[in-house]
Amino acid sequence: MKIKKQAPKKTKTVPKKKVVSKVRTVTLTKKVVKKTKTAPVAKAALKKHKTIAAIRIDSRKEVTSVFSTSEKRELRHSLKRWTYMVLALTVGILSAGFVTGILEKIYIENNLRMGHELLTHQFLGMSMFLLPVAYIVIFGIGICFGIWLGFWGWRVVYIEHNHRIFRKK
Repeated sequence: MKIKKQAPKKTKTVPKKKVVSKVRTVTLTKKVVKKTKTAPVAKAALKKHKTIAAIRIDSRKEVTSVFSTSEKRELRHSLKRWTYMVLALTVGILSAGFVTGILEKIYIENNLRMGHELLTHQFLGMSMFLLPVAYIVIFGIGICFGIWLGFWGWRVVYIEHNHRIFRKK
């Protein structure tokens, strides 16, 4: 009787990967990522393992506040908008004063050139050369211009970000 020798079963043996180095990096979202570089065996690749988020340490002492962060942001936003509107309104009033000065200069020069006597009008204790209605209309238009400038500028700069400082060079 002959006995057959059985050949041992062939199993795939995967060689162990040699670890070359371990690198810890922090991504933009503050998550720590471990990258393991392996020696080139068959197809060397980087393995990514997500771990816990990186701890953000603030060197300043925490101050307890009555307002939450969203309330603080809203308060800063409203303060910024209020300041922006006041400054735009100031620009409107100053431009109205500039236009009034130019009109008074033209009126005075024309009357002096023609030899007419300069008439003054009393309005709110001030002597004015133009009619008081003209001052009211001009300053009303200046205030309306300031309000429009404030709303338009706020929308362009802070809402649409369509300002020259936001454009790429």
